[in-house]
Amino acid sequence: MKLSRIIAMILLMCCLSTVLPAAEVDRELDKRISRIERYIYGDEQSAAAADRLRQIEEDLFGRSTGQTDSEKSRYLHDFIFKGSASNLSLDMKLSFLEWKLFNKTGEGTLEVRLAEIDKKVIGNVSMEPMAFRLEQLVHLTIERGLISLHTVTIPAGTEIRLRMKKDLSSRTATKGDTIPMVVADDLFINGNILAMTKGGIVTAEVKNVRRGGRFGRTGYVNLDVRNIESMDASLLPIKIEDAGSKFDKRKIGMAAGASTLGYLVLGPIGLAGGAFIKGGEVEVPAGTELSVVTTEDRKVTGVLVPRR
Repeated sequence: MKLSRIIAMILLMCCLSTVLPAAEVDRELDKRISRIERYIYGDEQSAAAADRLRQIEEDLFGRSTGQTDSEKSRYLHDFIFKGSASNLSLDMKLSFLEWKLFNKTGEGTLEVRLAEIDKKVIGNVSMEPMAFRLEQLVHLTIERGLISLHTVTIPAGTEIRLRMKKDLSSRTATKGDTIPMVVADDLFINGNILAMTKGGIVTAEVKNVRRGGRFGRTGYVNLDVRNIESMDASLLPIKIEDAGSKFDKRKIGMAAGASTLGYLVLGPIGLAGGAFIKGGEVEVPAGTELSVVTTEDRKVTGVLVPRR
């Protein structure tokens, strides 16, 4: 009997060793799709991953690439956010056009932002797939279609403000929930090198949550905001500097020893400005801003924009 139990345990461990990596792959896939959809549509879409990717391809290219879901998500993520030396990312091209035409970064969904450029450049809104439209606009607007890239350093201690895009409540949040945020303002280095854009996609995650309870027990939410991405998709390590109008340690609760890791605890050990207690629960409304600072120097690729 003892031997059979040992064999059963070994078999179970073998099964778990194959299941866990697959679950992690699915999680990374979902994160990439979520970031892409928030950039294109403003929010996550509700469907199976394969259908969501198929729709993204249709809206961007008017066709399917025929890749696996994992390959599609990586390709689409890099196409939109990362780019390469020979082919700039969609976000870089779009942001450059907006600064050239409007002297600011646009807001809203990708369709809304493209429509504004369409009307400015060609006088009407094109119905072509969005990536194709953008390429046309680049070549119609920019001589030889050239956009200048520059390597710059975002120094440690650079302040970046983030804005929450949806309400957060200890009443409804669950561990692992994605909390969408965006960069609140453009970040320029050396005057006119755009390194991060207003509206840039940021993802926070609920690490722990506790509901409010009896005898005055207050709920809390532990929010993980450890890394944000620059314009070329480079990860920037950060720490949370303050929340609300002015830094006040009485308003901010950091997990013990984790102040440089980007954990923000909203609850009985402190409240962020804009958060409030409601019936023993912590409620943080959409629009609340957090100030974070970079903890290390980072070399990134930025776009030289015609800033006026």
